[in-house]
Amino acid sequence: MHLVLLHSPLIGPSAWLAVAAEALERGHKVSLPAIPDLNLIPQPYYPVIGRGVARQIEGQGAATLVVHSSAGGLAPSVVAASEGRIDHVVFVDAILPHPNRSWFDTTGVVFADALRATVQDGLAPPWDQWFPAGVIADLIDDANARAVFEGELNPTPVAFLEEVAPDLDLPENVAWSYLRLSEAYEAEAARARSQGRPTLREDLHHLAMFTHSFEVMNALSNLLRIGG
Repeated sequence: MHLVLLHSPLIGPSAWLAVAAEALERGHKVSLPAIPDLNLIPQPYYPVIGRGVARQIEGQGAATLVVHSSAGGLAPSVVAASEGRIDHVVFVDAILPHPNRSWFDTTGVVFADALRATVQDGLAPPWDQWFPAGVIADLIDDANARAVFEGELNPTPVAFLEEVAPDLDLPENVAWSYLRLSEAYEAEAARARSQGRPTLREDLHHLAMFTHSFEVMNALSNLLRIGG
């Protein structure tokens, strides 16, 4: 199996390193495409990122795209740009595709308004600053892993959060499934389940790829087995 592990554009690719190592040990092929700092990407973001990810997996055959968090909204653009190379998408604690809606439209009004209030010069603070002090340290207790994670964070252009996603969804011939890691994504998991999609729930946390790579890889393996 070829797994393409795509990080959220709001964080960095180190999010998937431990799971990638676990997958390699189990004999899977792994790609870790990197989304550049959003401040370095021209608009419109969605198709530009989709093409950038697709270029990083060219010539590697059929693959399963595994998307985390905000990368869920990018999945249709990546699949479209990959021109048939993606045959399955797994959403891991991720937002689902939201054609003709922005990232702000996918989150609650209270959180969106609070985040907008922090914007300066068109930039929201780095992702770890969206939450109370100590939250990230509680989730990633390994100081070295946390330092790598935090070193990849950058201020987020509010233009990305406001950009309306293209009028794209996943093609009918691309299977998809859902892995819920935290209660924050229960609504998305329930939506996937209501559409008849294979869905698994793990009571871990949003960044469990850092701390529970064995469990996350087990869940992915079981989910893909269920999903066919």
